[in-house]
Amino acid sequence: MRSFLSILTILFLFGCNNQNTDVQLKLITATTASEEARALFYQALEEDEQNGQNVDGLLKSALDKDPDFILAKALLNSPFARGTANNIEVVSEIVNNSLDKVSEMEALFIKAYYHIMTSEFELSAQEFNKLKELYPDYHHVWLYSGVTQSYIGDVKVAITDLERAVEIDKNNFLAYAFLMAKHIVVGTIGNMLPNEEIDILKGKEYIDKMISINPNNSFAVTMAGNYERSISNFEKAIEYYTQVGQIPSEDNYTVYASNHYLALTNTFLNNYSTAEDFFRKNIDEGLGSYQRQALWFMGALHIYNSDFDRSIDALDEYIEKMPGLDLPTNVQNNQLANIHFAKFLCYSHNQLENESKEEIATHLSFQNKNLEFIKASLTEDQYLSRKKFINNFSSLLYAWHDVLFGRYDDARSKLKVVKEYGDSEIKNTPWALYDYNGLNGIISLNEGDFEKAKVEFEKNIGQTVGYLELDVEYYDYFYALSLKGTGNNEEASKILDRIANANFYGYTRALVRELALSQI
Repeated sequence: MRSFLSILTILFLFGCNNQNTDVQLKLITATTASEEARALFYQALEEDEQNGQNVDGLLKSALDKDPDFILAKALLNSPFARGTANNIEVVSEIVNNSLDKVSEMEALFIKAYYHIMTSEFELSAQEFNKLKELYPDYHHVWLYSGVTQSYIGDVKVAITDLERAVEIDKNNFLAYAFLMAKHIVVGTIGNMLPNEEIDILKGKEYIDKMISINPNNSFAVTMAGNYERSISNFEKAIEYYTQVGQIPSEDNYTVYASNHYLALTNTFLNNYSTAEDFFRKNIDEGLGSYQRQALWFMGALHIYNSDFDRSIDALDEYIEKMPGLDLPTNVQNNQLANIHFAKFLCYSHNQLENESKEEIATHLSFQNKNLEFIKASLTEDQYLSRKKFINNFSSLLYAWHDVLFGRYDDARSKLKVVKEYGDSEIKNTPWALYDYNGLNGIISLNEGDFEKAKVEFEKNIGQTVGYLELDVEYYDYFYALSLKGTGNNEEASKILDRIANANFYGYTRALVRELALSQI
């Protein structure tokens, strides 16, 4: 999926502190000739479990001690890594030629991450299921299955896995963070529960647990701010976010984090110029992911302020600065694909048809470039599967484009292709028809058939994401309009109120937030 495979780093900031002094945890096997390398590898796992910044650095140090350390090399080049770009060539070579040199446990872990890279998510889940069956008392097995399921699988399976991880390892910060993110918006650590199942107080309990594990953890403090922001307690949120910037960190990362979250909060206070100033600080002074985030979120800021022209300008600035960010080719292609997707949103929702269609074509060109870039590391079946995915995504985007410009018969024609693809994937991907249902709902709504629209939207109840990876509020806005059209004003008002007070970022959230407010 687009967002999961393009994530460069999780926004966790932490000074590592192992608190498992009363429990002897079982460690996954690590085949290496160097005891120093093995020790560094286990430090990397501990750093990861406790949300440290140096996961990749410790894996690299382990490889310095033993360049043939297969598991360390595979994880460093896979989605497991925090900041190192995925390298499918390295992992593919290991899968094809080196798995007989490691233990069964290591081989299963490597294959699980490899199948994420090839978008064979069901196969990845199967590898984790084997791990859980064979090694049920290893917390790593449940933790990393839960983390992975949070992005590409079933959220409820993820919760079960993460809860099992903390049963074994009661001070596992990462597991609590992912459990928390099922109820409170974070944006970078997986999908949430459906709105009707979210329990924000439970999310707060997980935050309290994180703080009890390490009260100086800046990510825990940040999430305390997110909780306050979620209930519109902005003054208290600002206190927490300001506190984040006062926590010492290497390279001032906590300062950049503070700027970032203060920008977000000021957006929802309608202090757009103040928010822009905080983002500008990170663009001009920030490093790594915080600079990229500021460049990316600046465009969304202007959509919240209903200024599509400035949003386009901000996204163009990101494109202009891209060469200076020194990103690997595949990462740069992913970033550019996402930028042009956002520009499509701006142009289409500002009713600029030709520009909108051009951005779709450009977005798809970067998706195809990335596929060709990794083609040599894929089997023919894997390549064809990815090609089919992109073709389906193309049909979805052009169908959405037709819907937005009122060409409903053209949209229905393209959606037939989407339906065929979704039907072929539905067994392993329960949400494969999510966007198909949503777009059909919008068509019926715009044609005045409120009851039919309502039925289409309600097919998606219990799901939160589709191939387009829209913020859940986008389709919910149109669902609320269909409810109003059928006379269910009370339920419609609840949904519209939730959308109008969703104090978290997202390009499609920005598109419907003010519209929802105007409908209340």
